[in-house]
Formats: sequence, C-alpha cells, structure tokens
Amino acid sequence: MTVRIMVSARVQEKDREAFEEAYRQVTAAVKGTPGHLRDELLHDAEQPGRYVLLAEWESEEAFRAWEDAPSHRETAAPMYPYWSGGDIERRIFDLRARLDGVPSRA
Repeated sequence: MTVRIMVSARVQEKDREAFEEAYRQVTAAVKGTPGHLRDELLHDAEQPGRYVLLAEWESEEAFRAWEDAPSHRETAAPMYPYWSGGDIERRIFDLRARLDGVPSRA
C-alpha cells in the first residue's frame, strides 16, 4: 500500500535558503531508491519557520528498509544542522483515496 511520510520541523529564518538547498541535495540522492516515488517540500504560510517534507513510497516496508539502512543517516545528513531544537515530528500515513481518480495501491 502506498504511504506518505510527513516530517515537520522548524528552521530558523537565517537558515531557510541553506535548508532548502540541503533538501534538494538529499532529494537528488534519494531519487532512484527502490520504492521511493516522490518528495515535496512545503513551507507553512501561517508558521513561517515551519517546513513539512512529504515523501511518497510504494509501501511502508520500502520506506523502513531505506530508513533502517546504514546509508540513511549519511544521505539525509545535509538537512540535520538546520532543524531547530527538538521540534521534529515524523508520521506515516497510508494512502486510502485520491481525488484525481488514480486508485491507491492496496
């Protein structure tokens, strides 16, 4: 079943451009990973310091295999210096329906 991974965190104003560049580096490195479909980076319009990273994976198992791989921390390392404090949330969501008519994979 397709899953979406949401990571929400605060980034200090002075670091936003550098963080967005680090995100582009990490996304380029993750591209082609088995099971990875796409990533999006959202900037919260109501809380300017908050970003939400949305990743879509073919399955939770594929995501967890990547997350548990020794290379994961190294691949994601460019973003780590920019997360503010401990204000980070990660959640996994099962995709149940899409409005564009494309069926979710079960």
